[in-house]
Amino acid sequence: MIEVVIPAYNAAPFLHETLASVAAQTRRPDLVSVVDDASTDATRAIAEAAAQEFAARIRIQILRNEGPRGPSAARNTAIRRSTADFIALLDADDLMQPNHLALLAAALEAAPDAVLSFGDTEVFAADKILIPGLLQKSGVLALPAIAGPDGYWQLRDGIFAPLLASGVFGTSACLFRRQAADDAGLFDEAMMHGEDTDLFIRLALAGRFLFTRTQISRKREHADNLSHDRNHLAFCHGTARSLMKLSAPAWLAKLSPAQRVTLASAARFAVDSYLYHASRAGMTAYRRAASLARQAGFGRLAAHPRHLLRLGVHALR
Repeated sequence: MIEVVIPAYNAAPFLHETLASVAAQTRRPDLVSVVDDASTDATRAIAEAAAQEFAARIRIQILRNEGPRGPSAARNTAIRRSTADFIALLDADDLMQPNHLALLAAALEAAPDAVLSFGDTEVFAADKILIPGLLQKSGVLALPAIAGPDGYWQLRDGIFAPLLASGVFGTSACLFRRQAADDAGLFDEAMMHGEDTDLFIRLALAGRFLFTRTQISRKREHADNLSHDRNHLAFCHGTARSLMKLSAPAWLAKLSPAQRVTLASAARFAVDSYLYHASRAGMTAYRRAASLARQAGFGRLAAHPRHLLRLGVHALR
């Protein structure tokens, strides 16, 4: 079974088109869960109308977010109720290409030890293509890869290190085993930014990832995206927090010696990057970043002259 999970907050302008792209799948899902995240617009009404319109092709259920507001709790609401084998994530403003589920499900079915499959994403705004392929931009296509089952690929050195460095693939371009995600702890409901990569890193410790170079999803950019540039500082905080969690003994025990070295380096870089951007945002942001740095064991970075000088320049503006 395949379930598509769509968190939706004030998604009225895009939701119908998103659901139409699910209904157009060559391999249809068994269930589509739209999780209303306390929307104040017509999101729920549009989802209910689409459930009727597409009833002959897909089954749509509308749920209410049972946790704190945000995509993490909204997705968890659906996943905790699910009995599906595979979960596909889809943001309410993104689109699936018709072959999305067919390609990703075939990869997991051919490799029982794989926990997640992903494909490429095109980023667009209105009628303009902004990024033809996220896998090229993220650097995945330049990394050494070996052929997996039936023409799918896996990174030769694994996905763990690339995930620590950045978002590797689009959230709306993956399919994972529900049980593996449940075992990994699902989404961190305290996170609004970077929560997807946070889960993917933990999933990477449970099994291998397979990917196709085919473009299977379209990510829409608009003024209200959580991934908008204005939220960059929040993403830096999320990345640093995510890597700090992995430094806890329970997670360190699951890492190989090489992975521990990689994690330590990535965590230091993430904290330093967070401090850099916080120093440009003002004292309140910097105090928060410095507090996290101390918790992560990198307190000295918060006292580095270059960050403090930058913070002082900001204060004089």
